[in-house]
Amino acid sequence: MNRLLSIFIIATFLLVLNCATSSAGLATSNIPITDQKYTVISPVETSTWWLSFDIGILGFPLSKPPVHDLVQATIEEKEADALINIRHWNDKIVILFITINRFGLNAEAVRFESAPPKK
Repeated sequence: MNRLLSIFIIATFLLVLNCATSSAGLATSNIPITDQKYTVISPVETSTWWLSFDIGILGFPLSKPPVHDLVQATIEEKEADALINIRHWNDKIVILFITINRFGLNAEAVRFESAPPKK
């Protein structure tokens, strides 16, 4: 019985030591773009990360996920008005009780042309 419990504890420890998960998604743009003409400025490829403290199924972020800040900084850096054709991914690496969360972003930065006159 003790040997079985020891094997279970060691197996669980090894499993928790190196867990990794990932997911991905698509979005057409970060803001609604309806009947607006735009020019593609450049492609965007960037990522950010943050830490969280996890105990079993309970997770406590150690900071706010900086996803919104990443998008805004990218728009300002490229002097763009919006991002289109957004492809994003995130992954997590668990080391003991600390989880490293990573968020990546691939998109195209665009600048809107002047607004068309109203009819």
